[in-house]
Amino acid sequence: MAWARQSWQQPDQYLWLSEYLAGRGLQPFARSMIASITGVFAVVPILMLWSPSGPHGRVGTIGAITITVLCAAMATLWLIRWPTHTQSELFVLGCNLGVTIACVVAGTPVTGLFACTTFAPVAGYVALFHSSRLLLLTMLNATFTMVFSAVRVGLAGDPALASGHALGVAIAVLAVPFAGHVLLRLLTLDAMMSHTDPLTGLHNRRGFYRSAVAAIPGGADRPVPFAVVMLDLDGFKKLNDEHGHAVGDQILISVADNLRRASRVNSVVARVGGEEFLIAEVGDAASVRETAEKMLAAVAATPWTVTASIGVAGMHLTRGDEQYARPMIELLVAAADAAMYEAKRAGGNQIRYRGAPEPTCESDTTAYVMPPLRPTAS
Repeated sequence: MAWARQSWQQPDQYLWLSEYLAGRGLQPFARSMIASITGVFAVVPILMLWSPSGPHGRVGTIGAITITVLCAAMATLWLIRWPTHTQSELFVLGCNLGVTIACVVAGTPVTGLFACTTFAPVAGYVALFHSSRLLLLTMLNATFTMVFSAVRVGLAGDPALASGHALGVAIAVLAVPFAGHVLLRLLTLDAMMSHTDPLTGLHNRRGFYRSAVAAIPGGADRPVPFAVVMLDLDGFKKLNDEHGHAVGDQILISVADNLRRASRVNSVVARVGGEEFLIAEVGDAASVRETAEKMLAAVAATPWTVTASIGVAGMHLTRGDEQYARPMIELLVAAADAAMYEAKRAGGNQIRYRGAPEPTCESDTTAYVMPPLRPTAS
């Protein structure tokens, strides 16, 4: 089926969802929840050492201590900061290893089978944040561990209990996370498409504001320099009229690719109109000036000798939350747009700079004005 193949090939949504949580100020809550749950799992193996159903002997004790150390380390990671993509994948692998050890070293077969239910939150986390491939790996590990535990129960003399518990665990560990993952994939794809320009693959206007807000450090202890670059292609309507819309689309795609390659790693690049592009980045006047010059050269490097008029505006922002940052970025976009029209009226293929107007409600927000460059000749 096409949707299944598309879901399998689609990269995971860890970075996208991390940006979303950061933009809504929900990362601290999510970190606390995950750290708390992982911390609880660190305590359980030690408590089970005193239970008749818990792990016994040297191997069991070593296994319990190993699980506790793993869980404590992972909980600490979540308490310190939001993990990177690689650290999150290692977290999943560590959880898989810990649950498998817990099921194998359980003192009684029934306890081992019951411990398989711990795969449920692990699979739920993978279904929410990571790829179908990592979810499949988790589900395969859960299946083999569950079958091993069920066989132990059956060999102990109660095959009916083994079958019943195995089916219940399968629903909780396999069916529910898988169904949730498929639904989330469909919703995520729709959400991402609503923030993406279908022609160029860049952000659209909605995606630009969402990603621009997320790019601002939320916990900065001092104002952060932030700038917006507005870029408009010169004479694009004439090119469209002379060569047709198919060529016009190819020009836009080529310009988008060049802008993407010329931008900084953490920049936000968007197409917000027919031939209008926006770039946002954290950076001082010197770095933003360098970005603007690269953008001008990137447009000129397209095969159709297209040029662009560019306007740049910057200010210092003190917070990265949606309620504060979105209006500030809108001020920057308006200022950069005005600067871009100055460049266009001056003949195009050049850059103009200005600071954003002072907001009336935020006295601690200051604009910085970058000195104009010499007009760039065609």
